[in-house]
Amino acid sequence: MPELAFKKFLDNALCRSPYIQRLVVGFSGGLDSTVLLHLLMQMQSAHKRELLAVHIHHGLSSNADAWANHAMAVCAAWQIPCTVRQVEVMRTASLEAAARLVRRDALCGQLQAGDALLLAQHQNDQAETVLFRLLRGSGVAGLSAMRGVSTINAPEGDNWPLWRPLLGVSRGALEQYARQHELTWIDDESNTDTRFSRNFLRHDILPALQQQWPAAVTTLAATARRMQEADQLLQELAEELAAVCIDGQQRLLIPAVQALSSGKQGLVLRYWLKQQGFRLPDEAVLHQITSAVISAREDAAPRLAWTGCEVRRYRQHLYAMAPRQDIEQKWATNWDMLAPLMLPDGRYLRVESVSSRHIHVRVRFRQGGERLSGRGMTHDLKKLLQASAIPPWERNRLPLLFCGDALVAVAGTSLRSPEWPNGIQLMLEPAVSGAT
Repeated sequence: MPELAFKKFLDNALCRSPYIQRLVVGFSGGLDSTVLLHLLMQMQSAHKRELLAVHIHHGLSSNADAWANHAMAVCAAWQIPCTVRQVEVMRTASLEAAARLVRRDALCGQLQAGDALLLAQHQNDQAETVLFRLLRGSGVAGLSAMRGVSTINAPEGDNWPLWRPLLGVSRGALEQYARQHELTWIDDESNTDTRFSRNFLRHDILPALQQQWPAAVTTLAATARRMQEADQLLQELAEELAAVCIDGQQRLLIPAVQALSSGKQGLVLRYWLKQQGFRLPDEAVLHQITSAVISAREDAAPRLAWTGCEVRRYRQHLYAMAPRQDIEQKWATNWDMLAPLMLPDGRYLRVESVSSRHIHVRVRFRQGGERLSGRGMTHDLKKLLQASAIPPWERNRLPLLFCGDALVAVAGTSLRSPEWPNGIQLMLEPAVSGAT
C-alpha cells in the first residue's frame, strides 16, 4: 500500500530539509494527485506542515471549468487551501511540451521561501519515461528519468525543491488506495488519446510488454534507479577531470582534453557547457566540437554554434559563449566617467576611483591603425592585443578611450597610456538581461 512508502519518503525528505514549512501540491484532481493530497492530509498531524493545492486550468478541454470546480470542492471538503491558476497554452507542434512548460511556470509562480513542490508521478510514469527516452536515444542522464528529490527551475532563475513521493508506487496500488478510501477523481479524456506519444506508450506498448514480461514496469523503474547511480558516478568523474581540463576563466584546456579518451572528452564537454548554463547540443554537434574545433590547427579560428551557444578555439583554449551581437564599428560618444556608460550591445563601462581626478574621453571601437604610447614608445594596438592573448572575436568589441587623438585606455584589458589617471580602475561589465 502507498502509505508506508509515502511516509518513509516524507520523513526522509523533511529530515534532510527541515527548513521546509509548506508543502505545495500540483493538484489536477486526477487519481494520482488526489491520492497524494489525501495522504498529505491524513498525515498532517505527523508532518506538521501547511498544505496548499494548486490547480492549473489549461482551458484545453470543454471540461476544464468542471475540473477546476471539482478541485476546489475536494479541497474545501478536506479543509486544504486551493489556488486555481488559469493559463494559456500556445498551440504548437508539441501540445504536450507546451502544456508542460506553462504548468511548470504557473506552479513555480505559487512558490515562496520555505516551500517544496510535490508532484504525483508514480512507478508507471517512471517506466513510461525510461521507455520514451530510450526510444529518443538518451544517454545515462536521460535514462535516469525522474528523481524522487530534485529541483524545479523557475523562469526567473529560482530553484525550488521538487519532491515526487510516489515514484516507487504502482498506479494499481494508487487506485486500490483511492477505492478503499472512497475518493473521487476526474479522468482527463486527453489521457486516452494515443496520438500523444506518452499515451501511445501507456495504452498500446506497455500493456503489450507486460503480457510478455509481467514485471516490465517494475524493471524499467529499477533501470532508472541504476541509471541515477551511474549518472552520479559520471558526475563525480567529470568534476575530477574538470579540475585538470578547465581553467579559472572557464576555458577548456585543449591539450588536457586531447589527452583523454573519446568518452571522457564527451563527459568533460557536457560538464563544461552545463556548468556555464548552456543548452547541451546533440551528439553530432558534440562530435564536431572534438573533431573539427578542438582538433583544428592552432592558428585556425574555428567556430561552431547551436541554439543559445557557440564555441570557438583560440590558441590552446576553447571558449563557450552566447552568440555575439554585431557591433556598430562607427559608434562613438563622449564620456565624463561620472556615471556608467551603456554600450550599443548593452554592456556597461564604469570606473572605480580612489582619485579625485577625472578626465573627459571619447569612446569608440577599433577601426584599424590605432596606436598606444607608453614608456617613450608607440605600439601598434593590433600587436598589443595579440601579445595580450585577446581572442580575435573580442578585439573589435573592446571599447577604446581617447583623450583628443591619443588612445589612453583599452577597456577589458590592462592596456593604458601614461595619460591615464592613477587610482582609476576601468570596469567593463556584461549586458544586463533584457538590455538591447
